[in-house]
Amino acid sequence: MGFRMFLPRILCASALLALFAAPVAHASQPSVWQFADDADFRRGNLDGLALHPTLGLTAAPKLSRLDVDAEFIHCWLRDGQRLWLGTGLNGKLFKVENGVVTEVLKVESPLIASLASDGKGGVYAGLVGTGEIIHVDAAGKKETFVKLTDVQHIWALQLRGQVLYAGTGPGGKIFAVDVTTKVAKPFAETTADHVLALLWDGEALLAGTSDPPLLLRIDGEKSVRALATFPGVEVRSLTRNGKTIYAAVNGGQTAVPLATLKPTPERPGTGTATKPGANKAAKEAAAKGKGAVWKRTADGIVSRVLVSPEGMLSEVGLIGKQVVAGAARGGRVVLGDELGDVQSLFDVKEEEILGVEVGAKGVQTLFTGKSAAVYVVGEQPADAIFTTDVLQETGTTQWGRIDAIGEGSLDVETRSGFSEVPNDTWSPWQPLRAVQGQSGQSQSPPANALQVRVKLASAGARLQELKIFRQVANRAPLLTKIDTTLNKSKGTVTLAWTAEDVDSDTLGFVVQYRPRGSKQWLVLHDRLYDKKTMDLSPTDMPDGWYEVRVEATDLPSNGPKNAKAVARISKPFLIDRGRPEVLGELKGRTLHGVASDAISRVTRVDVSVDGEPPVLAAAVDGVFDQSSEAFELELPESVVKGNHTLLLQVTDEAGNTGALRLPITQ
Repeated sequence: MGFRMFLPRILCASALLALFAAPVAHASQPSVWQFADDADFRRGNLDGLALHPTLGLTAAPKLSRLDVDAEFIHCWLRDGQRLWLGTGLNGKLFKVENGVVTEVLKVESPLIASLASDGKGGVYAGLVGTGEIIHVDAAGKKETFVKLTDVQHIWALQLRGQVLYAGTGPGGKIFAVDVTTKVAKPFAETTADHVLALLWDGEALLAGTSDPPLLLRIDGEKSVRALATFPGVEVRSLTRNGKTIYAAVNGGQTAVPLATLKPTPERPGTGTATKPGANKAAKEAAAKGKGAVWKRTADGIVSRVLVSPEGMLSEVGLIGKQVVAGAARGGRVVLGDELGDVQSLFDVKEEEILGVEVGAKGVQTLFTGKSAAVYVVGEQPADAIFTTDVLQETGTTQWGRIDAIGEGSLDVETRSGFSEVPNDTWSPWQPLRAVQGQSGQSQSPPANALQVRVKLASAGARLQELKIFRQVANRAPLLTKIDTTLNKSKGTVTLAWTAEDVDSDTLGFVVQYRPRGSKQWLVLHDRLYDKKTMDLSPTDMPDGWYEVRVEATDLPSNGPKNAKAVARISKPFLIDRGRPEVLGELKGRTLHGVASDAISRVTRVDVSVDGEPPVLAAAVDGVFDQSSEAFELELPESVVKGNHTLLLQVTDEAGNTGALRLPITQ
């Protein structure tokens, strides 16, 4: 048998646990959340912070926000001190002057997709869905400049002298429009569906396309040459530094589907700002977009210089040899260098950065979506605060020490709660209880969710690493059932139980038994048992009814102080090895008898006459439900003459049988 029962020992379960405490630790040991590199810090809100991949977080320049009454800004154009904005999904044209945003006009199109200066204070605007280019003069007067045939979307505009070039789709054609005569004619055809970007390189027109994503050079009418093809779906924007051309290339989310969207009655993002991490669905949707910046040098070599960790990229700009771009997830501006390092320069409340304007001193303006806003970059450092996403554990957790490692003054606060999104049920923000240096003890009450925020409170402060220690409160195991099965062929009783631990702790078991009615439990082993089945040999157990008690403990993964245990008692089960007895007497044709068993109930009496098939006798009181039962049976008439043999067989509740051979001579 698998496990032969030891001689019974009287030992309480608590004493057994104390004797065999194991050194292996699990739930009783603290864990740590660690923010140590740019990938870690991106899982939080960088409010007024710049993030370097190896140097950590520092204060970013202050941003001044100008609200724009639109869902998103798709294109922008600077003309001196004036900014023109083209928006969607209700196509509108705005101008920004002296810090004031003014709506100039609304068009019958879901999106103004492209802008070009007319050189006289006015602007040309390309529309989506109508194939129109409109002109708005310096005074705000609108006219339909030209409507292109067999074209739906005007994605890009580029003015060279008296010719306005238009990148269109579907069909991937480039048109040339004479601004004096307003006559448009096809200038070049591509193999792509859409031409999304146009750029003059000083000698020729460059084009970026989608489906497929190509970089094209148009040296003259109908003279199209491919310079590069990229992995992905679209070339969203182009810029250059001398002969080196940079392209923002996206896969997943793209600009083209905007043409099929319809305006909504209320623009998103106009209510309370949603910080990254609070809107999981929006972040997951944006994450499907992937963006990268590629460059092509004068010698024709194409290489990737930046992969956006924040999703799809919009416009790309240059700060010296560094590439700056706006990303479609988390409201961040990223900066990449030739070493492959990617920094986050800004983090705003809107989810999407759809445009970045670079000036002589670096990034000077940001343009957003969800909802539309213009951010003007200042020179003075802003309040710089890093806030983690909601950090969650599987159960109630005791918060421990927090280490903020870096330079300067770092003020740390925490709050805790039991919901995925912080609400009024959470505890208020509380500073750490000082321990030493930048370390401190969290004062937030135990919960299953925590947020930490760190303010860079002095000039030149830097946060390079954040460690948050915690310990999940140990939870008791689950013990759901105990089964007992008699194995008659082996003469054993098999115990089996179901147990699990929600903390994934290793479990040990204490298995005890007692005769039913007794108050004293007897232990079946002398150490913590590590299996969930046990075979009992009844040879050391007198016949009778018994109960088994199984206690599950997580002691192997926790010290005696923190260990949790739970116990369950089985249904009574019978140990009965004795055979029942039977007595009988024939009176006339009627057999009278008594069947009895020392322990269990008599279940039936069978009677056979001269080897014939047995017949079931009846209990005198009508039911076989006692350990001693009187029975009777009316026999055939043939038994009243001659010699006969009766075989009486009695069966008890445990399946044991006893027999009596009764000779009859009449």
